[in-house]
Amino acid sequence: MIMNNLKGTEGKAGMAAIVDPNHSYDLVAFADEMKKQLPAYARPIFLRLLSEVHKTSTFKFQKTELRKEGYEISAVKDKLYYLEPRQCRYLPLTEEVYKRIQLGLEKL
Repeated sequence: MIMNNLKGTEGKAGMAAIVDPNHSYDLVAFADEMKKQLPAYARPIFLRLLSEVHKTSTFKFQKTELRKEGYEISAVKDKLYYLEPRQCRYLPLTEEVYKRIQLGLEKL
């Protein structure tokens, strides 16, 4: 999923949605693997951990709603994380961090 016009990013900011019904996904290992496999500009800035993925009647993933909600903290009920660039680690997206991102005060 790609989000345009995010303050503090050049071009586009991406989000990965991962199904994690047991809340056991290893975010440190994920970040380490992204660092090894992808250049900085290609790494997802946001992660959304889903308990399940919704599909259409033809078994296609319903991405439209995910794109529409983006990382809007008040609209998303799933766990959200953001990539903290200095540590290259995914940290929980809190209301405070969300506001700082919106104001362009949080470097992504």
